Amino acid sequence: MEKKDVIGDLHHYVFDLENCGPISVYIQGELEKNRDGVVFLTVHDVGHSYLSMVDFVNTPDMEEVRRRCLFLHVVIPGQEPNASPLNNDFVFPTMQDLGLNLVTILDLLRINQVVLLGEGAGANILLRFALCHYKRVYGLIAVNCVAGPNVGALFDAIKEKFKRRGDNSLNKSNVDMYAEAFKRRTDLMASLEKLKVDVLLLVGMKSNVISCTENIHQELKPGICSIIKIEDVNDVLGDAPVKAADAIILFCQGQSLLPTAQRSISRCNSRSSEGSDCGAGRKKSMSEYDQPNLRRLSLTSA
Repeated sequence: MEKKDVIGDLHHYVFDLENCGPISVYIQGELEKNRDGVVFLTVHDVGHSYLSMVDFVNTPDMEEVRRRCLFLHVVIPGQEPNASPLNNDFVFPTMQDLGLNLVTILDLLRINQVVLLGEGAGANILLRFALCHYKRVYGLIAVNCVAGPNVGALFDAIKEKFKRRGDNSLNKSNVDMYAEAFKRRTDLMASLEKLKVDVLLLVGMKSNVISCTENIHQELKPGICSIIKIEDVNDVLGDAPVKAADAIILFCQGQSLLPTAQRSISRCNSRSSEGSDCGAGRKKSMSEYDQPNLRRLSLTSA
Protein backbone atom coordinates (compact mmCIF):
# COMPACT_ATOMS: atom_id res chain seq x y z
CA MET A 1 0.00 0.00 0.00
CA GLU A 2 1.38 3.39 -0.97
CA LYS A 3 -0.20 6.76 -0.31
CA LYS A 4 0.34 8.91 -3.39
CA ASP A 5 -1.26 12.32 -3.13
CA VAL A 6 -4.36 14.33 -2.25
CA ILE A 7 -6.68 15.63 -4.98
CA GLY A 8 -9.32 17.96 -3.61
CA ASP A 9 -10.87 16.02 -0.75
CA LEU A 10 -9.76 12.65 -2.16
CA HIS A 11 -6.76 10.74 -0.83
CA HIS A 12 -5.03 8.62 -3.47
CA TYR A 13 -3.62 5.20 -2.51
CA VAL A 14 -2.13 2.45 -4.69
CA PHE A 15 -2.44 -1.24 -3.74
CA ASP A 16 -0.59 -4.10 -5.40
CA LEU A 17 -3.13 -6.90 -5.67
CA GLU A 18 -2.42 -10.50 -6.61
CA ASN A 19 -3.27 -11.25 -10.26
CA CYS A 20 -4.47 -7.66 -10.71
CA GLY A 21 -1.37 -5.48 -10.50
CA PRO A 22 -1.38 -1.96 -9.06
CA ILE A 23 -4.90 -0.71 -8.24
CA SER A 24 -5.59 2.93 -7.41
CA VAL A 25 -8.16 3.77 -4.76
CA TYR A 26 -9.42 7.28 -4.03
CA ILE A 27 -10.63 7.62 -0.45
CA GLN A 28 -13.39 10.15 0.16
CA GLY A 29 -13.88 11.05 3.80
CA GLU A 30 -11.73 10.75 6.92
CA LEU A 31 -10.15 7.29 7.08
CA GLU A 32 -9.03 7.36 10.71
CA LYS A 33 -12.34 8.74 11.92
CA ASN A 34 -14.69 6.62 9.81
CA ARG A 35 -12.97 3.25 9.18
CA ASP A 36 -15.11 1.67 11.92
CA GLY A 37 -18.32 3.28 10.66
CA VAL A 38 -20.22 2.79 7.41
CA VAL A 39 -17.78 2.33 4.52
CA PHE A 40 -18.75 2.06 0.85
CA LEU A 41 -16.55 0.25 -1.67
CA THR A 42 -17.39 1.47 -5.19
CA VAL A 43 -16.43 0.17 -8.64
CA HIS A 44 -17.24 2.04 -11.85
CA ASP A 45 -18.55 0.78 -15.18
CA VAL A 46 -16.71 0.38 -18.47
CA GLY A 47 -16.39 3.75 -20.20
CA HIS A 48 -16.28 5.60 -16.88
CA SER A 49 -13.69 6.39 -14.25
CA TYR A 50 -13.94 6.59 -10.47
CA LEU A 51 -15.09 10.20 -10.99
CA SER A 52 -18.55 8.95 -12.02
CA MET A 53 -18.93 7.56 -8.50
CA VAL A 54 -17.43 10.69 -6.93
CA ASP A 55 -19.87 12.86 -8.89
CA PHE A 56 -22.81 10.79 -7.67
CA VAL A 57 -21.65 10.86 -4.05
CA ASN A 58 -21.22 14.63 -4.29
CA THR A 59 -24.79 15.28 -5.43
CA PRO A 60 -27.01 17.12 -2.91
CA ASP A 61 -29.20 14.01 -2.74
CA MET A 62 -26.31 12.01 -1.23
CA GLU A 63 -25.40 14.60 1.41
CA GLU A 64 -27.05 12.61 4.22
CA VAL A 65 -24.92 9.60 3.29
CA ARG A 66 -21.75 11.50 2.37
CA ARG A 67 -21.32 13.27 5.70
CA ARG A 68 -21.76 10.04 7.67
CA CYS A 69 -19.68 7.62 5.62
CA LEU A 70 -16.31 6.76 4.12
CA PHE A 71 -16.03 5.92 0.41
CA LEU A 72 -13.34 3.80 -1.22
CA HIS A 73 -13.49 4.49 -4.97
CA VAL A 74 -11.66 1.73 -6.87
CA VAL A 75 -10.05 2.51 -10.23
CA ILE A 76 -9.92 -0.43 -12.62
CA PRO A 77 -6.41 -0.56 -14.22
CA GLY A 78 -5.82 2.08 -16.87
CA GLN A 79 -9.20 3.75 -16.39
CA GLU A 80 -8.03 7.04 -14.81
CA PRO A 81 -8.72 10.22 -16.80
CA ASN A 82 -5.83 10.99 -19.16
CA ALA A 83 -4.09 7.71 -18.34
CA SER A 84 -1.23 6.51 -20.51
CA PRO A 85 -1.77 3.34 -22.53
CA LEU A 86 -1.24 0.16 -20.56
CA ASN A 87 1.96 -1.69 -21.47
CA ASN A 88 1.69 -4.19 -24.29
CA ASP A 89 2.68 -6.98 -21.91
CA PHE A 90 0.12 -5.98 -19.27
CA VAL A 91 -2.28 -8.82 -18.49
CA PHE A 92 -5.64 -7.23 -17.74
CA PRO A 93 -7.26 -8.85 -14.68
CA THR A 94 -10.38 -10.93 -15.09
CA MET A 95 -13.65 -9.97 -13.43
CA GLN A 96 -13.16 -12.95 -11.09
CA ASP A 97 -9.62 -11.95 -10.09
CA LEU A 98 -10.80 -8.43 -9.28
CA GLY A 99 -13.77 -9.69 -7.28
CA LEU A 100 -11.58 -12.10 -5.35
CA ASN A 101 -8.63 -9.81 -4.60
CA LEU A 102 -10.17 -6.40 -3.87
CA VAL A 103 -10.55 -7.65 -0.28
CA THR A 104 -6.81 -6.94 0.17
CA ILE A 105 -7.68 -3.23 0.14
CA LEU A 106 -9.91 -3.72 3.18
CA ASP A 107 -7.25 -5.77 4.94
CA LEU A 108 -4.53 -3.16 4.45
CA LEU A 109 -6.81 -0.28 5.48
CA ARG A 110 -8.03 -2.28 8.51
CA ILE A 111 -11.67 -2.07 7.46
CA ASN A 112 -13.85 -4.95 8.55
CA GLN A 113 -17.08 -4.63 6.53
CA VAL A 114 -18.33 -2.54 3.63
CA VAL A 115 -21.43 -1.71 1.64
CA LEU A 116 -20.73 -2.53 -2.01
CA LEU A 117 -21.84 -0.08 -4.73
CA GLY A 118 -21.11 -0.99 -8.34
CA GLU A 119 -22.42 -0.06 -11.77
CA GLY A 120 -22.43 -2.24 -14.89
CA ALA A 121 -19.16 -4.16 -15.09
CA GLY A 122 -18.33 -2.78 -11.64
CA ALA A 123 -21.51 -4.35 -10.27
CA ASN A 124 -20.48 -7.69 -11.77
CA ILE A 125 -17.09 -7.42 -10.03
CA LEU A 126 -18.68 -6.62 -6.69
CA LEU A 127 -21.21 -9.44 -7.06
CA ARG A 128 -18.18 -11.74 -7.25
CA PHE A 129 -16.70 -10.00 -4.19
CA ALA A 130 -19.91 -10.67 -2.26
CA LEU A 131 -19.85 -14.34 -3.25
CA CYS A 132 -16.21 -14.74 -2.20
CA HIS A 133 -16.18 -12.57 0.94
CA TYR A 134 -19.73 -12.41 2.30
CA LYS A 135 -18.52 -11.92 5.89
CA ARG A 136 -16.93 -8.62 4.83
CA VAL A 137 -20.13 -7.27 3.27
CA TYR A 138 -23.12 -5.52 4.85
CA GLY A 139 -24.98 -5.54 1.53
CA LEU A 140 -24.60 -5.09 -2.23
CA ILE A 141 -26.12 -2.29 -4.32
CA ALA A 142 -25.82 -3.32 -7.97
CA VAL A 143 -26.75 -0.83 -10.70
CA ASN A 144 -27.59 -2.13 -14.20
CA CYS A 145 -26.05 -5.48 -13.27
CA VAL A 146 -25.38 -8.48 -15.50
CA ALA A 147 -24.51 -11.89 -14.04
CA GLY A 148 -24.82 -14.16 -17.07
CA PRO A 149 -22.25 -14.80 -19.80
CA ASN A 150 -21.71 -12.53 -22.77
CA VAL A 151 -24.36 -12.53 -25.47
CA GLY A 152 -23.15 -11.05 -28.76
CA ALA A 153 -26.13 -8.80 -29.50
CA LEU A 154 -26.25 -7.58 -25.90
CA PHE A 155 -22.54 -6.80 -25.85
CA ASP A 156 -22.82 -4.85 -29.11
CA ALA A 157 -25.59 -2.77 -27.51
CA ILE A 158 -23.44 -2.18 -24.43
CA LYS A 159 -20.47 -1.08 -26.58
CA GLU A 160 -22.72 1.39 -28.37
CA LYS A 161 -23.84 2.74 -24.99
CA PHE A 162 -20.20 3.22 -23.99
CA LYS A 163 -19.59 5.25 -27.14
CA ARG A 164 -22.59 7.49 -26.44
CA ARG A 165 -22.02 8.27 -22.79
CA GLY A 166 -18.41 7.33 -22.11
CA ASP A 167 -15.81 9.65 -20.63
CA ASN A 168 -13.77 11.22 -23.46
CA SER A 169 -10.83 11.77 -21.10
CA LEU A 170 -10.24 8.02 -20.88
CA ASN A 171 -7.65 6.19 -22.95
CA LYS A 172 -9.63 4.28 -25.59
CA SER A 173 -7.26 1.31 -25.78
CA ASN A 174 -7.43 0.91 -21.99
CA VAL A 175 -11.22 1.12 -22.06
CA ASP A 176 -11.28 -1.56 -24.76
CA MET A 177 -9.24 -3.83 -22.49
CA TYR A 178 -11.75 -3.39 -19.65
CA ALA A 179 -14.63 -3.99 -22.08
CA GLU A 180 -12.94 -7.13 -23.37
CA ALA A 181 -12.41 -8.46 -19.83
CA PHE A 182 -16.10 -7.84 -19.13
CA LYS A 183 -17.05 -9.55 -22.38
CA ARG A 184 -15.02 -12.63 -21.40
CA ARG A 185 -16.51 -12.86 -17.89
CA THR A 186 -17.58 -16.20 -16.52
CA ASP A 187 -21.24 -16.98 -15.89
CA LEU A 188 -22.40 -16.29 -12.33
CA MET A 189 -26.04 -17.28 -12.65
CA ALA A 190 -25.54 -20.80 -11.27
CA SER A 191 -23.65 -19.37 -8.27
CA LEU A 192 -26.31 -16.89 -7.22
CA GLU A 193 -28.05 -19.41 -4.95
CA LYS A 194 -24.89 -19.32 -2.78
CA LEU A 195 -25.09 -15.58 -2.16
CA LYS A 196 -25.51 -14.80 1.55
CA VAL A 197 -25.82 -11.00 1.59
CA ASP A 198 -28.77 -8.71 0.95
CA VAL A 199 -28.88 -7.18 -2.51
CA LEU A 200 -30.53 -4.09 -3.96
CA LEU A 201 -30.79 -4.11 -7.75
CA LEU A 202 -31.24 -0.70 -9.38
CA VAL A 203 -31.95 -0.67 -13.10
CA GLY A 204 -33.13 1.88 -15.62
CA MET A 205 -36.15 0.90 -17.67
CA LYS A 206 -34.32 2.14 -20.79
CA SER A 207 -31.25 0.03 -20.03
CA ASN A 208 -30.27 -2.76 -22.41
CA VAL A 209 -29.59 -4.99 -19.41
CA ILE A 210 -32.99 -4.76 -17.71
CA SER A 211 -33.87 -8.38 -18.55
CA CYS A 212 -30.46 -9.49 -17.22
CA THR A 213 -31.10 -7.68 -13.94
CA GLU A 214 -34.58 -9.22 -13.70
CA ASN A 215 -33.00 -12.66 -14.17
CA ILE A 216 -30.69 -12.03 -11.22
CA HIS A 217 -33.69 -11.08 -9.07
CA GLN A 218 -35.50 -14.27 -10.04
CA GLU A 219 -32.50 -16.49 -9.27
CA LEU A 220 -31.63 -15.10 -5.84
CA LYS A 221 -33.14 -16.60 -2.71
CA PRO A 222 -36.49 -15.08 -1.72
CA GLY A 223 -36.07 -12.45 0.95
CA ILE A 224 -32.53 -11.27 0.23
CA CYS A 225 -33.03 -9.30 -2.98
CA SER A 226 -35.00 -6.17 -3.87
CA ILE A 227 -35.28 -4.67 -7.34
CA ILE A 228 -36.16 -1.10 -8.27
CA LYS A 229 -36.84 -0.26 -11.91
CA ILE A 230 -36.67 3.45 -12.68
CA GLU A 231 -38.74 4.56 -15.66
CA ASP A 232 -37.44 6.79 -18.48
CA VAL A 233 -33.84 6.27 -17.34
CA ASN A 234 -30.77 4.42 -18.60
CA ASP A 235 -28.00 5.97 -16.48
CA VAL A 236 -29.48 5.51 -12.99
CA LEU A 237 -26.80 7.32 -10.97
CA GLY A 238 -26.39 10.14 -13.48
CA ASP A 239 -30.02 10.76 -14.45
CA ALA A 240 -31.95 9.76 -11.31
CA PRO A 241 -29.70 10.60 -8.33
CA VAL A 242 -32.65 11.52 -6.08
CA LYS A 243 -34.21 8.10 -6.43
CA ALA A 244 -30.91 6.26 -6.31
CA ALA A 245 -29.89 8.07 -3.11
CA ASP A 246 -33.26 7.47 -1.46
CA ALA A 247 -33.11 3.77 -2.33
CA ILE A 248 -29.54 3.48 -1.01
CA ILE A 249 -30.51 5.08 2.31
CA LEU A 250 -33.55 2.83 2.68
CA PHE A 251 -31.48 -0.24 1.84
CA CYS A 252 -28.78 0.68 4.36
CA GLN A 253 -31.39 1.28 7.05
CA GLY A 254 -32.64 -2.24 6.34
CA GLN A 255 -29.14 -3.39 7.33
CA SER A 256 -29.36 -1.32 10.56
CA LEU A 257 -27.01 1.30 9.08
CA LEU A 258 -27.51 5.09 8.86
CA PRO A 259 -30.59 5.07 11.11
CA THR A 260 -30.75 8.88 11.35
CA ALA A 261 -30.21 9.62 7.65
CA GLN A 262 -33.23 11.25 6.04
CA ARG A 263 -34.30 10.45 2.52
CA SER A 264 -35.11 13.28 0.12
CA ILE A 265 -38.83 12.55 0.19
CA SER A 266 -38.80 12.72 4.01
CA ARG A 267 -36.94 16.03 3.99
CA CYS A 268 -39.31 17.45 1.39
CA ASN A 269 -42.36 16.30 3.35
CA SER A 270 -40.94 17.94 6.49
CA ARG A 271 -40.29 21.24 4.72
CA SER A 272 -43.65 21.12 2.94
CA SER A 273 -45.43 20.83 6.29
CA GLU A 274 -43.72 24.06 7.27
CA GLY A 275 -45.07 25.87 4.23
CA SER A 276 -42.16 25.32 1.84
CA ASP A 277 -42.81 24.61 -1.84
CA CYS A 278 -40.20 21.83 -1.74
CA GLY A 279 -41.00 19.21 -4.34
CA ALA A 280 -43.27 21.46 -6.38
CA GLY A 281 -43.60 19.92 -9.79
CA ARG A 282 -42.38 16.49 -8.62
CA LYS A 283 -44.38 13.45 -9.63
CA LYS A 284 -46.06 11.86 -6.63
CA SER A 285 -44.57 8.45 -7.45
CA MET A 286 -41.70 9.27 -5.08
CA SER A 287 -44.08 8.27 -2.29
CA GLU A 288 -43.69 4.69 -3.49
CA TYR A 289 -40.45 4.61 -1.48
CA ASP A 290 -42.61 4.42 1.64
CA GLN A 291 -43.75 0.94 0.63
CA PRO A 292 -42.40 -1.50 3.27
CA ASN A 293 -41.42 -3.99 0.59
CA LEU A 294 -39.17 -2.77 -2.24
CA ARG A 295 -39.39 -5.92 -4.30
CA ARG A 296 -40.34 -5.44 -7.96
CA LEU A 297 -40.91 -1.73 -7.35
CA SER A 298 -41.00 0.47 -10.45
CA LEU A 299 -40.47 4.22 -10.10
CA THR A 300 -41.30 7.05 -12.44
CA SER A 301 -38.43 9.52 -12.85
CA ALA A 302 -38.96 13.08 -11.69
